[in-house]
Amino acid sequence: MPEARQPLGELTLQNQALLDLVLERDRLYFEFPEKLYPILLRPCTVKVLLVADGGLDFSMGDFGLRTFVGTLRTTAPYYARFEITVGHIEAVGNDSVMLGHPWVARGIRSFRFDDPSHFTPDMYDEVWLFGIATSYADRGTAANGQPYPNNRLADTELRALSEHMDGGRGLFATGDHGYLGTCLSGAVPRARSMRLWGDTDPDPAHNEVSMGGPRRNDTNRSGPSAGTQFNDQSDHVPQLIDPTMYYRWRGFLRVAYPHPLLCGPRGVIRVMPDHPHEGQCALPADTEASDTFSGYAIVEYPTTGGSVRPLPEMVATSHVLSGTTAAGKTATDAHSFGSIAAYDGHRANVGRVVTDATWHHFVNVNLIGDTTVPLSDPKRRGFLWQAPDGSYPGQVALDDIKAYYRNIAVWIAPATLIACMNSRIRWGLLWHHRVLEAVLTHTDVALKKATPTLLFEVGRHARDALGQFASECQSLEFMLDQLKILLPVDLLEKLDPWWPKPVPPIPEPDPPPWLDPSPILDMALGGTLLALREDCGVPDVERAEEASERISSVADRGARYGVELALQSLRDVASFVERAGGHPDSPRQAS
Repeated sequence: MPEARQPLGELTLQNQALLDLVLERDRLYFEFPEKLYPILLRPCTVKVLLVADGGLDFSMGDFGLRTFVGTLRTTAPYYARFEITVGHIEAVGNDSVMLGHPWVARGIRSFRFDDPSHFTPDMYDEVWLFGIATSYADRGTAANGQPYPNNRLADTELRALSEHMDGGRGLFATGDHGYLGTCLSGAVPRARSMRLWGDTDPDPAHNEVSMGGPRRNDTNRSGPSAGTQFNDQSDHVPQLIDPTMYYRWRGFLRVAYPHPLLCGPRGVIRVMPDHPHEGQCALPADTEASDTFSGYAIVEYPTTGGSVRPLPEMVATSHVLSGTTAAGKTATDAHSFGSIAAYDGHRANVGRVVTDATWHHFVNVNLIGDTTVPLSDPKRRGFLWQAPDGSYPGQVALDDIKAYYRNIAVWIAPATLIACMNSRIRWGLLWHHRVLEAVLTHTDVALKKATPTLLFEVGRHARDALGQFASECQSLEFMLDQLKILLPVDLLEKLDPWWPKPVPPIPEPDPPPWLDPSPILDMALGGTLLALREDCGVPDVERAEEASERISSVADRGARYGVELALQSLRDVASFVERAGGHPDSPRQAS
């Protein structure tokens, strides 16, 4: 008899068992990385509060945020763990706040920011606001004895949020078209001026945040159905966005980076879920505003202590196509609008803030499909739709969108927690197999005897390893965070693409500089890892937590030595060019 052959593409029983092991390994990597790799330190815990109101909640319904919550829970990087609390302004059911669900630490109904059992300024590391309500029913009496307003949060709540942000903690806020979300976020400092919480024009024909006017922010893109339908928002085809790009010279190479929020494992994140009428982000008209809530004074955008005032930036733009008529709406006029804004408050010693044009970038109906269409309709599954050929054409876009969620959660964390995460990254890099090969071959070399070439090679291997689990922007931020106190400001400005630009802007040099200062980053990282290796010795699980207390000081010592060596090397090059009769930034003079 002919030998029975397994059909091509079918897994054997043994390979299925291997696949199960791979899936279990992936689960451990995201949920309990220290169990998968015992040498790793426990992830830094980031306490996240998610609050919704009105018809938004945390259920599996179309306007539920359960898919988003699951993403934060299951795709956290190995160096961070998001401890999630969800709250709802109204007395919703248990499932709407995921009460008792293993993904969340706590679910709170009838949430109040001035109830100390719900919220205090230092209770959470970051707050996310998802608002839809334009008016509140009777919420009772606020902590100051006054009735809660019906169109915004109470002054006592705004005070608590202001203190939260001024304490260096993060905030995210979003609504939808028109006034949707104004109750929850429209009066919150910083968020109130980084997004529109009302119409752009009283005339519907010119209102960009209307539901049906020709200037509405309609980002829907046609999917598997002919023409344009309202529920194209639920198919596997995303809208394309334009991230703002930040440029720096690397020698003769002009390098472009998006904002860290839009830097993903595959590169620049250029997609978002689409929707027929989005809201709109904005930049503040009054950059020197201040306010007082229940006796607490807050400056909207404080200075750094001198004359520099870091300000919000528009980090992404969305585009409306001409002629979209979903659900019988008026055909659209082509235009563009701000879709994501970011404020780096860490530069002014306060919290970071991010606003988004719409919560439709986060809710179930835009991610995993429309429950009201037939099971056979591709729009029933959203980005998880399986094509007839067995592929998942929306999966790549969904992975980028999930990376955006994760980026927000990391970027708006307090600076102290980012430092904690960075220490975990350094420790993880030290025991990465790629770095072990580079470092262990030089165990006899003390830090102070290391050559610039050795530090550069170790750092280069480490940056490559870092790129396997962090985006290029995150890798660069990771290194720049350590060097902020070690490098001269003028050199740091050349290395940091997100360095605040002067107003008015100073033109970039032309021609570009001859010397590329970026190897300083590699040498600083190489010095960091060599110092950690010298201090900690061979891998020792028992000593890992003990070593965690010294990581920052040891790493800074190594980075400082790497920077000193790099700067000396640069000076040697400059001296050589000078002796040769020229200057690295100017043509050699004819003799």
